[in-house]
Amino acid sequence: MKTIDCLLTPRIESENVKYDTLVSYPISCEKAIADENRVTISTDKIVITGKGEDELSLAEGYIKQLSLIFDGFIPVCSFTFYSPQYKYRGFHLDCVRHFIPREELLRIIDTMSLVGYNYFHWHLTDDQGWRFPVPNYDKLEEISSKRYIYDNDSRNHIHQGFYSREDLEAVNKYAEERGITVIPEIETPGHAEALLAAYPEFGCTGNKIDVQNNWGVFENVMNPSSPELWVFLEAAIKELASIFHGPFIHIGGDECPHVQWETHEGCRRIMEENGLKNTSELQGWFTTKVSEIVKRNGKRAIGWDEVVDSPEIDKDVVVMSWRGLGGARIASSRGHNVVLCPENGGCYLDRFPSTEPWELGNLSLSVPKASYDLDISMKELDEEKRKLVLGAQCCLWGERLHSGREMEMMVFPRAYILAENLWLGEERKDWGKMKERKDVLGLISWRKDILCNPGKWE
Repeated sequence: MKTIDCLLTPRIESENVKYDTLVSYPISCEKAIADENRVTISTDKIVITGKGEDELSLAEGYIKQLSLIFDGFIPVCSFTFYSPQYKYRGFHLDCVRHFIPREELLRIIDTMSLVGYNYFHWHLTDDQGWRFPVPNYDKLEEISSKRYIYDNDSRNHIHQGFYSREDLEAVNKYAEERGITVIPEIETPGHAEALLAAYPEFGCTGNKIDVQNNWGVFENVMNPSSPELWVFLEAAIKELASIFHGPFIHIGGDECPHVQWETHEGCRRIMEENGLKNTSELQGWFTTKVSEIVKRNGKRAIGWDEVVDSPEIDKDVVVMSWRGLGGARIASSRGHNVVLCPENGGCYLDRFPSTEPWELGNLSLSVPKASYDLDISMKELDEEKRKLVLGAQCCLWGERLHSGREMEMMVFPRAYILAENLWLGEERKDWGKMKERKDVLGLISWRKDILCNPGKWE
């Protein structure tokens, strides 16, 4: 008898899974909801039972893992496994700073499904690009999907990319088939320069600008007093709601400068009419109005933690706490559901994973152990507030991404490690066991079945 040593080991209820026979994969599979999480592999079929859809999806991921490890075969064996500690286990990917082709997204979704992620947060708009169509707004593809790269003050290269509605539907369907819910994001009211390049009437100045070709935070933001803007947001959110079947639409809300709002006549008028004391409250008013559009379209809004800088937003809005855990504390105290993704808490995969000089990364250090050390339970909160914490997500921002190979270097192994933290929780996780399996983690991540195309995207 041999023992299976693979990714599923820490999540099964008995530490050793024995087998003596391998069979070709795939073979027929039966799935059912039951009182027990179990996988039984015989010579002619696979039987999966689980306490919920999460468990069934993960079991399918286990079987795929086994097929990768055993080169297209799987062992005849049986094992039970734990249910997830957290219902929200998310992976965020920025496809704006550098456009990521559809086929690469599907490979990433495959990898997510292997390790138990169940939400794909898809960042589709920002200052550097707008990546999806909205009916009757053709300039989004014509202008907002492209940015010029300058060399010696001359335009010498265009970075561009745009997902068709068929692309969006295909990614959503592919994810759903693997137990993953897609959360599309439209940035509001800041990080909007790509949109304003095409439709300057949506901004505060009305001036023509270019799609931004640098990284950072920029002053050109949406104008809350623009009637044309609200017509557009209605159309854009309606389009997303019609494509994506999940319960959420992300409305951004982060890093919005208020410089233009301070002196803009229309913004001052809205503040006076609604008794708003400052521009922070104006952003809260804006967030509430956008979240109402989301709700009218049968969805629930999610926003970055800046949305709680104003206390007047709907408690139904989910808050993603990225500036540390302060936003999570404030949001839970006001009754909001919370998703943790602190930038310095092991969740930002665009950070340097080590101090090696060849490593890709940006701004600061986020070593793999930080992803395991994140206390998602937030024990400091009282019991009722802890119940509002849905889970956590890792975030991969795209400033430094130019190819599938670079993306893989940032994702592995930290995304695996956070997934295990989310699945096991504080009481079950064991860093010692995690380290013992680093070779297996590497093996799976570099298999040709899920390897991203190493070629450049631009």
